[in-house]
Amino acid sequence: MATLLDDAAIAAALAELGSWSGDQTAISRTVDLADDHVAGFRAELEVIAREMNHDPEISGTGGNLTITMSTHSAGGVTELDLEYARRVDALLAASA
Repeated sequence: MATLLDDAAIAAALAELGSWSGDQTAISRTVDLADDHVAGFRAELEVIAREMNHDPEISGTGGNLTITMSTHSAGGVTELDLEYARRVDALLAASA
């Protein structure tokens, strides 16, 4: 089972991630995409989720999407969530 991260570890990781925010409960990031990029982006998020066996919560309408991560089995944020966030950031950087 994944280990919950403490406030200091989460704060340090969020400082590096920059566009993400959150606490021990969950981390999230909102992205604004052109409408014609949303379906492809969602598909890539699904690929990452399957590879990591981890599921993000994605909400929003049109190109304004919020991605929220937490490890439900651990009851909050773990390294798995931070790794997913890093991979999302890499995906966004590659498509910029």
